[in-house]
Amino acid sequence: MNIYLFLYILWEVEHEKNPFYINMITHNCILSVPFVNIDGYSEIEAEFNKRNLLPKTRKNLNRTIACSEEGELAGVDINRNYGYQFAYDNIGSSNDPCDETYRGSVAFSEKETQAIKYVVENYNIKMAMNLHSFGNKWLLPYSYGNEELDKDGIPYMIYEDFKQNGRFQGHYKIGHAQELIQYTANGEAADWMLSKGIIAMCPELGEQTYSNIFANFFPDQEKTLQLFQSEFPPLIDFINYLPFKPFIKNFYQYSLDDVQRITKTLSEKQYLVDIECVNHGVSNGSDHYFVISDTVQLIEAYYIEMKYDQIYDRDNIQLDKLNKIEFRNNTLSTFQFSPRSKIIYFLILQEIQIGSEMKFYFDLNGLDHENTFTLKDFHQKQNQQKMHFNYIFYLGLIILLVIVIVILLKIGFRKQIIKKHQNITELIEQKPEQIELHIQMMK
Repeated sequence: MNIYLFLYILWEVEHEKNPFYINMITHNCILSVPFVNIDGYSEIEAEFNKRNLLPKTRKNLNRTIACSEEGELAGVDINRNYGYQFAYDNIGSSNDPCDETYRGSVAFSEKETQAIKYVVENYNIKMAMNLHSFGNKWLLPYSYGNEELDKDGIPYMIYEDFKQNGRFQGHYKIGHAQELIQYTANGEAADWMLSKGIIAMCPELGEQTYSNIFANFFPDQEKTLQLFQSEFPPLIDFINYLPFKPFIKNFYQYSLDDVQRITKTLSEKQYLVDIECVNHGVSNGSDHYFVISDTVQLIEAYYIEMKYDQIYDRDNIQLDKLNKIEFRNNTLSTFQFSPRSKIIYFLILQEIQIGSEMKFYFDLNGLDHENTFTLKDFHQKQNQQKMHFNYIFYLGLIILLVIVIVILLKIGFRKQIIKKHQNITELIEQKPEQIELHIQMMK
């Protein structure tokens, strides 16, 4: 599986031209150690080829004494010989040289663990997978006991994300050794590596398929090919956390009201946007860039860094308290992007091509992963709103004048009706002979 993983990455680089893995090996060194207990493996191979038998060799060949019990072999359990919580108790390791979990006299007493210690101390190791067999169990530190991880720390976030998103298959288990299999191991490799800041785990590869236990440790070719299909995906998922792995989560354009609220003045055709980005990887963003297309001109750039899972509160942002970023030709350096963190970029843009799409992306992802956004012309919208307001105002004024005129006409018409009624009333109140005389005189 170790060699298969190594070849898979080379294939993705050389044949698939996969930019993710090209970036991974360009900015990281991947070390493959096919065997740690090389002498033990060599003995098993020799015995199998000579007598078609598989000896019970679990420890190395540092056999300083002879063990009397049948089936017992001296030697040191290499995965109990590391320096973190070495000899914590006699349950997770043994002080008996003939016991299968004998830890050795002192931590790093063995040449094999000394070799691994040299690698860790002389290379900037960020992640490690210590492959074992068998059981389809994905053991996470700490294995010596119940020590809790810092829930705000990068290792904890990686492990939790891996639990949720790893492509596990079959009857798998993932977690701490004690909670999964009621089993502890002190002086264990992944525990020591994590104590050095390395995100490490200890997968127990392979299923318990056969009644013969040795067949589970040494599956035939057909079963091995099946295991490549079922248990390789989580391994590549884990190593994919290694490089700088940025992801553009959200894009927001501020309205003119938003801009006024954060006390920022923009000239005509200038816009303020924020871009929320997350780094899923354990590497920082040094040597990488955030690129913005030339359909806009970058005027100013700022950023704020947050915890990976922190909720971004846009309503309480103060632009004058943000960190300013230097840029050139619409390109920002991402050196400030820490492992497993979130960054909000605040960009003031000058539109060049009206109505054209703005494009932005991280250089390592390439144009195939670019994001596009068409800026809304809030200035034009504001002018249109003013024109619309003026139109409504004058229209309303005209309607009001018409209503006033109608009311005045109605008042005048009403006065005429009232006067007519008064004339008729006065006429009725006169004496009949006066009315008749008046009529005759009218004739």
